[in-house]
Amino acid sequence: MIHTSLSFLTNQLNQYLKLKTGTPDVDRVFLTSIATETGGIMIPDKSLGVSLINIEEERVYKDQRTAYMNKEGNVEYYNPEINLNLYVLISANFQDNDEIDTSDDYVEGLKQLSFIISFFQAKNVFTRENSPSLISYDPNISKLVVELYSYSFEQLYNFWSVVGAKYLPSVLYKIRLITFQEREFQQSSAPIEQVSVNGKSKGYDY
Repeated sequence: MIHTSLSFLTNQLNQYLKLKTGTPDVDRVFLTSIATETGGIMIPDKSLGVSLINIEEERVYKDQRTAYMNKEGNVEYYNPEINLNLYVLISANFQDNDEIDTSDDYVEGLKQLSFIISFFQAKNVFTRENSPSLISYDPNISKLVVELYSYSFEQLYNFWSVVGAKYLPSVLYKIRLITFQEREFQQSSAPIEQVSVNGKSKGYDY
């Protein structure tokens, strides 16, 4: 489900950039890790990389229910679902490797990154209704919400130090909610339809 969510968003970004740049046959956004084991950049040159950098459990909206009524009218018991937030970094790899080619310069990278920000500013909620292709990527995903996430200079420095690669202009987004529920029920039973109490009861006058 994680990979299908990010593949869907990568495709959405590519479709948008193709319209903005007038190049319908060129993919500019790739779902990829940021760096190689030796510290090189994994993102193709003159491209933007979508990289998962953290996974967080969303506890605020966690459904604590464990009992569900099935089609036969019996009660099935499941473990509570898990909701996840994904932290995704979108980085622009335009490093002036070819001084003659202006499509590879730093300014062009900032331009492409600005397109990404504009896209999510205009559309940050993706549902089966406003994005019909979502169901073809994963029928279990009903909604994705993309939020711009700001982090401090210290966090920025620490992150790129851990990655071990040269800093690239980038923007961080928080994507929620990815819900995992395998429907592996623990047990099944008939519903309780009547409750009886044995023993004496006291009467009260009102």
